[in-house]
Amino acid sequence: MIRVSDISYSYMPGREVLHGVTTSFPENKVTTIIGPNGCGKSTLLKICADILTPSSGSVTLDDVDIRTFKPKELARKIAILSQKELALDETVYELVSYGRYPHQRYGAGLSPLDKERIESAMETTHVAEFRNRMLSQLSGGQRQRVYIAMAIAQDTGIILLDEPTTYMDISVRFEIMELVRSLQQSGKTIVMVLHDIDLALDYSDHILVMKDGNLVLEGTSEDIIASRKIDEVFNVRMSILDHDERQIYHFDKR
Repeated sequence: MIRVSDISYSYMPGREVLHGVTTSFPENKVTTIIGPNGCGKSTLLKICADILTPSSGSVTLDDVDIRTFKPKELARKIAILSQKELALDETVYELVSYGRYPHQRYGAGLSPLDKERIESAMETTHVAEFRNRMLSQLSGGQRQRVYIAMAIAQDTGIILLDEPTTYMDISVRFEIMELVRSLQQSGKTIVMVLHDIDLALDYSDHILVMKDGNLVLEGTSEDIIASRKIDEVFNVRMSILDHDERQIYHFDKR
């Protein structure tokens, strides 16, 4: 389990982005971090992957400080998919194969196990048919599935996703979220940043609500809805409509 203890972070002196955040991410569950732009969501995710070093506080994985792990060792435990797209002049197979880097010996090629994991990751994300295509030839949704396949091929227990549905069509957003749910059901721990509040409420087991670098609330979707904190944090008025035995979330400007 990842535990975050009293984490603060500053990109420059006097510009603190996170203020003493303390939380943990339940194992084998989907945790989603939501909040307005600039509230520190992605920064917190990068700190959990040891990409950024906090100004104070600590992050532990199974009670061990993540800063004590060597990079390859940590990469065998935590995979992160950031917002930044990778080079588009790679084939799908080549990109997914990069997920096996933490498991490879220096100078060694892909082992039979590496190839098996790559094939499995492409099948899971339904991109195997594109294996020889360049990423530049794929749609945004297809590319996103390829990036997730690379994270799956890394074969870690924890996957961190930074805004995996951003700029996607509505139907593709649902496809990505169904994929995330299937990963959780296969035993993965998922922690992601989302802008889509409705998707967060529908697909998350645990939600963190952040504002101005502070964690203001965490809990289940039911807890978050009952608190009415979404109205305050996002400056909206949320209403819930019942339709075909499911809830639809509607947001109006306050």
